[in-house]
Amino acid sequence: MTYTPPKLLTFDKFLAEYGDNPRYELIDGELRDMEPTGPHEEVSGNIAGRVYAEILRSNCNWLIPKTCLIKPPAAEATALRPDVIVLDKIKLNQEPLWQKEPIICIGNTIKLVAEVVSQCVARVPRVEATDVACFSRSEYP
Repeated sequence: MTYTPPKLLTFDKFLAEYGDNPRYELIDGELRDMEPTGPHEEVSGNIAGRVYAEILRSNCNWLIPKTCLIKPPAAEATALRPDVIVLDKIKLNQEPLWQKEPIICIGNTIKLVAEVVSQCVARVPRVEATDVACFSRSEYP
């Protein structure tokens, strides 16, 4: 039996073929099917709703996009789909891709990322906290 390694994708190729499909992420060039379940989506929706209520109550100029990709600056072939992401509306003007596609490349635009850990994603290797550090977030020194 011959092992055939998976075909690696570039970020641009991923966007062209899977950019609009919320099932997939790109991690180090490998396509990952996140296989979301109903309960996983329910928890994500509840988190987004509660966070949004707090954003409104606090009168913050932030938003929670329906869909969004994160392209870490140090990763050439990675595109992450957070379950919930909170973005600074003012800093979105600095994002080079935002006007054409919902892609975040600059870390200081991100106020919060929430990932729901469930059986459907627990078996899929994800980005480590050290990879998030490339966004210069103070939570990960």
